[in-house]
Amino acid sequence: MRFQPDPRFTFDTFVAGPGNQMAAAAARRAAEAPGTSYNPLFVYGAAGVGKSHLLHAVGALSLTVRPDLHVTYRTAQELVDDISSAVSAGTLEAFADELLESDVILIDDAHLLAGKSRTQAELLRVWDEIVWTGTQIVLAAEAAPADLEGVTEEFRGKLAGGLVVDMTPAEPETRVEIVRRAAARRGVELGGGVGEALAGLPLDGARELHAGVDRIGQVQEEERRQVRVSELSSLVGLPRAEHADEFSAFLFDITSTVEQIVETDPWRKKLAEAILRWEGEGFRTRRLEHSLDTDSAFDVDALLAGYAADVEKLRTIAAALAELDSEAAGSAVLKDPDRVAEAEALLLSARAAAERSRPAPPPVDRWYLNNPEKVAWDWLALDDRLIEELA
Repeated sequence: MRFQPDPRFTFDTFVAGPGNQMAAAAARRAAEAPGTSYNPLFVYGAAGVGKSHLLHAVGALSLTVRPDLHVTYRTAQELVDDISSAVSAGTLEAFADELLESDVILIDDAHLLAGKSRTQAELLRVWDEIVWTGTQIVLAAEAAPADLEGVTEEFRGKLAGGLVVDMTPAEPETRVEIVRRAAARRGVELGGGVGEALAGLPLDGARELHAGVDRIGQVQEEERRQVRVSELSSLVGLPRAEHADEFSAFLFDITSTVEQIVETDPWRKKLAEAILRWEGEGFRTRRLEHSLDTDSAFDVDALLAGYAADVEKLRTIAAALAELDSEAAGSAVLKDPDRVAEAEALLLSARAAAERSRPAPPPVDRWYLNNPEKVAWDWLALDDRLIEELA
């Protein structure tokens, strides 16, 4: 039951904003001076607002201030399981003694205690003594005590007996700061506009934003390139918006990626617009992206002309494959202008397979062709047939 600090979840890594400042301040006070100000401290809010982070931060700071403290952390479900096991083993008093020996008790997902009458009763039995001895209790739940169903009025009163603070979803600026700090801690360099775009995605909270940063870092390390704004939705598992036509898709990508194009050089803009256009049509643009990262201007027109020529080759190959092998016609190779040679090999293979699948021609009567006597008799028969027709 003893708490093990997690360096990821401290007050230093917690990003405070308008929606959670009061909860963060109260939690810090509870950690610095357990049992003296708000006891119990009850924080509540929707999933993803940082409740579990705060609980861990309380435990970590408490042990930093006083390493000798006994800090207990349990989820509501773990408490239910502990009490059930203690009842079965006849060690319920030992369980209660362990709670009474704690200096700080952290209970996460407290709303899951609803309907657990035995657990509520056992907590009530030692609650007053815990508070009287100065043990700090901090609880986190998805709803305020007054809105919890399945709890007794007495238990509800205990939960609300100290300070109750709500936590609301982070504002856009706070989400951007969460992403920025997560990237800094992980050593992930985000491309222009990527942090803001990630923060703007419909992800539930800090945990999902951290996971998004982790995923970006993984891709950038494996592929040795920076992730683009237009990739983020699929990267974090969100469906990409559907668009009515190619032009709408092009505009969508322009909007998503404009933050990345901070340079004002005409050649960069021209190249960036071409990248977005071809991406909108579903083609890979690695060749163009690498050129966008160069420091000086070059022959952009020649590069784009060569790229367009390779796209046309792929389209021609795709049309030919569609008549030979519909499955091969859907290959990703046909959307990558850097793999024209592979696409040509794919077409050759499909043609060879089609040739092998054709039915064999009827056998030739070699005896007939190589037998002068039979041919002569056939000519005589034909001559007789002509005389009959003329007659």
